[in-house]
Formats: sequence, structure tokens, C-alpha cells
Amino acid sequence: MTRNISGEYFWDYRENPDTVIRWTDRLQSSSGEWSGNVFDFYFRVYNKITKDIKVPFRMEGGFRVDDTPVHRALREALANCIINTDFYGKYGVLITKEENKIVFENPGYIRPGKEQMRRGGKSDPRNKSLMKMFNLIDIGEHAGSGVPNIFNVWEDEGWEEPDIKEDFAPDRTSLTLKFIKNKR
Repeated sequence: MTRNISGEYFWDYRENPDTVIRWTDRLQSSSGEWSGNVFDFYFRVYNKITKDIKVPFRMEGGFRVDDTPVHRALREALANCIINTDFYGKYGVLITKEENKIVFENPGYIRPGKEQMRRGGKSDPRNKSLMKMFNLIDIGEHAGSGVPNIFNVWEDEGWEEPDIKEDFAPDRTSLTLKFIKNKR
């Protein structure tokens, strides 16, 4: 999410089926077609990124359960992307969905460091109030276990290991989750 002169924040979600078409489905805060608030963005993007995730039929206590570890990992990745955004950084939050991967990008460096983020156990959210608001609606935990859990889910699914990338000048963090079977 980036701030321009008028104080508007930009959230961007894009679905890219190939390199020729820049996007087929775009959700941008300045479009005027939706509220542009953080929770509206979260739920709209979450529904878009999970629409192709297979859900096996499972009953629990007489009710169908439409949630999987992959769904939980994607919720965590999206929430982390938003919670750790440097709202004064350049550019904005950008979630890109392609046929076999999703990339979560946000302005800002990784506060605890890339290795600590991967290892888990320490939580240092850039936006503690957003973390609290997500916790109140049962999204994410303040335990520092989110990223290791994402890696564990991807390993359990047999998919390629997630890729964490950190760029500087401007500071930017990305998490790439591929739906590609590991070649081991």
C-alpha cells in the first residue's frame, strides 16, 4: 500500500495468465468501484486467490468443512503482507496470481530479518494495530509461527519451497508460493 500526495493508499491485486496480458482481473483502490479499505481488500483478494483451491469433501460435527491447510496458509500470507506493509514506502501492496503461483509483495524490509522470519518464533509486526484487528477476526496469530507454517504446508503438499525475497532502495518484500510439485 503506498501513499500518494492526496493521502490515498493503493492496493493492487492482479491475475496474470501469461506475459502478454498484464492482467485479466484487477482490484485497485483508486478505481472507485469499491471502498478501498484494508479489510475489504483482504476479503476480496482472499476470495480471488482461493477460488481455484480444491476442497475435499469433509464433515465435522454434521457440518461440511470447506477449509484446508492451504487456505489457512494463504490467509496467513495475505494478512502478513498487509500487516507488515510500510505505509510510507514506495509503491503499494501487490498480489499477483498466475496459473501456478501467487506472489505477495509489500513495501518495507523484513523487520526481524529474512532468516528469523523463515525460522519463526519471534513476531515483530510493522503495524501492531492491524495485527490486533486481524486477530480479532481470527486471522493470523501474534506468535511468529505464520511463515514456518506456510513452509510446512507447502512441504506437506509436495510443492516447491516458498521463496522469500527482500529488495532495498526501495525496500520491498515478496513471498512467492508456487503450486508446482517439487522435483525431489
